[in-house]
Amino acid sequence: MECDICAKDLSPKVRVHCPTCARAALYNMRIDLATVLLERELLSKHVEAVVSGTDDQAGQAVSLGETLVDTHESSKRSAVERDYAAATESQERVRQITEQADLLRRQLEDGKREMSARKAAISQRRSDLESATYNIDERRGKDLTNVKSAIRAVKEADDVGHRDDIRSKVWHCKHAAEVAGLKQRRRRTRDGQVKTEYYMGGVCVHDLRDLNTVPPSQVTTSLNLLAGLVVRVANYLAIRLPAEITLPHKDYPLPTVLPPSSSYTYKDVPFPGSTPQSSSNSPDASRTLDHQRPLPHPRPLYIDRKLPQLANEDPVAFSLFVEGVSLLAWDIAWLCRSQGISGFNEWEDICPLGKNVWRLLIDEANSTLATLESENAKGRAEPKAKSTQGGDVMMGYFSHGTSKGFLGSAEGTSFVKGWKFQTPTRTVDKVKSYLLGEMQGAEWEVLDEKEWEREEEEQAVAGRAKEDNGATVKRTWSGTTVTSAGPGYGSTDERQGKTRGTNGWMKLKSRNEEVR
Repeated sequence: MECDICAKDLSPKVRVHCPTCARAALYNMRIDLATVLLERELLSKHVEAVVSGTDDQAGQAVSLGETLVDTHESSKRSAVERDYAAATESQERVRQITEQADLLRRQLEDGKREMSARKAAISQRRSDLESATYNIDERRGKDLTNVKSAIRAVKEADDVGHRDDIRSKVWHCKHAAEVAGLKQRRRRTRDGQVKTEYYMGGVCVHDLRDLNTVPPSQVTTSLNLLAGLVVRVANYLAIRLPAEITLPHKDYPLPTVLPPSSSYTYKDVPFPGSTPQSSSNSPDASRTLDHQRPLPHPRPLYIDRKLPQLANEDPVAFSLFVEGVSLLAWDIAWLCRSQGISGFNEWEDICPLGKNVWRLLIDEANSTLATLESENAKGRAEPKAKSTQGGDVMMGYFSHGTSKGFLGSAEGTSFVKGWKFQTPTRTVDKVKSYLLGEMQGAEWEVLDEKEWEREEEEQAVAGRAKEDNGATVKRTWSGTTVTSAGPGYGSTDERQGKTRGTNGWMKLKSRNEEVR
């Protein structure tokens, strides 16, 4: 085919030079595109008919090239497939429903089993409750009786142990008094009265009201022995004395006592008159603190001269000594009160040191041991009993070292509460005023040195004679004459037909018939 314009044959190898040639070259392609579009339209209608299941075109054939497609058959196949899909979906739903029903059925069975188990548990608990409440009053009374019996057995065992502890403490206290040489002696005075004196280690333990006439060496020795015995007894009884007593030890030659307010506040208190020394290896802060805190001042239990002379020459030392012996006497009275000995309602009852120690360590100890033996024979374990000294509790019952009978408990506090002399201040004042009043009741005439030396020689001769033959000697003080027996203790002053007052280191002029 030739182009009318360019007169060239049209072929795929010939170039296109004009619009006519271009239209001619594209004509076949346009015919092919139209054919494809028509086929596409027919296929789309066929698919729509198959999918929708319409039969308006049933029995018609559609030409797709050389293949003929029956739309009616396609429509039936699609319907079958839809029915099969619906059946499959129904079967799946049935399967899921069946599985859910089986699950619910199993849950229902589990619930029934759980309910049965709970019913069985409730029935068992109801049965147990009925068994537990069956005859409960009788069984409760029986159990209560058993518990009370167990408590009684434990209490009895505790009482037995406490009783044995009391027996041990009292026995040790009595044995300590015997070892210390505590003795009681009675002698008849010139006026026919019987006077009881108490000795420790052969040294007479005087009443506080008689200290004006006692030699200083005898006072110091007796107080030293008495302080040691009181501390030892307090340790045996597990009692902490309210006024701390310090016994002689290294760099501390003589005993002292501290007031209750200063007691047990310092571990090492220097001896009165000595310089306190701090440890060289202690920290600087500790030494600084020790210097900042004032040390307590111990009250001495010793004198180096007779009490009237001490009061005249050194009133401060006299006051400290009187306070010290009064604190010692008050400690002994407090110890007696805590161990069940009644009395001590007047300050005069606190003054006789030897008598109070004898009452505690001999009379009360013997009665306590006898009571414990009688209770042991009767099979009783309760150690609390009446005291023969008038108290409510036997010796050794209360202490600071046991839980039973603890002196710091409510029972122990109420036992010692109500004492008139809860603090030693009144006792110290009474003793000091009595001793000063007794001194003022007599006129003291100081002799010269020659008469002093002569009196000392006579005393030495009389003392040696008394030790040799054990004769009874007499002494006269302020118009009252008493006698005492025993080697080296007591008062002498009738020497070779002479009486005190006619020759000696001092003379007495009585203002009253009796000083005491």
